[in-house]
Amino acid sequence: MIRGAGKINGNVKKNDFYKHYKENTKEEIISKPLYNSFIKELLTVFSKAIVETGLELKINKVGKLRIRSKKLNFFDKNGKRSKSLKVDWKATWDFWKAKHPNLSKEEIIDLKNKQVIYHQNDHSSGEFYEHYWDKLTNVLKYKSFYVFKPSRQYSRLIAKVVKDPNRKVFYYG
Repeated sequence: MIRGAGKINGNVKKNDFYKHYKENTKEEIISKPLYNSFIKELLTVFSKAIVETGLELKINKVGKLRIRSKKLNFFDKNGKRSKSLKVDWKATWDFWKAKHPNLSKEEIIDLKNKQVIYHQNDHSSGEFYEHYWDKLTNVLKYKSFYVFKPSRQYSRLIAKVVKDPNRKVFYYG
């Protein structure tokens, strides 16, 4: 299966930050690999603090980052399927393979109006967790155009904490 282009494509990349650092620092310039390892370690520490301790990270003039819990709703006010539902792709593919045992993966992909199965989040009492960027204290211009998109590693860290049977961290709405 071929993935399409991403919805959120920024024009500022990690290399641009290093370039800005090199042009504007008054201190001794560190090497790019050292800079990259420092940034990776810094973001990992912040990520773990937010997820594993429920910390709310305030970033100067940009707002606050935290994990927010919301109740899972299957339908919105108009009776349409809620946008908060996420597709359980493993269960969906198992269902499709059982329903169409004689078709190949490519033939199943070509079928129209296939039924999908959604996560019900039974392990978290029907709640789901999302990264929430509180822009209330944000002083940036055009703040509605900015999006925080966490890495997959960061999202998997939340799943690990939430699925732990001896869970000690709980998030609020």
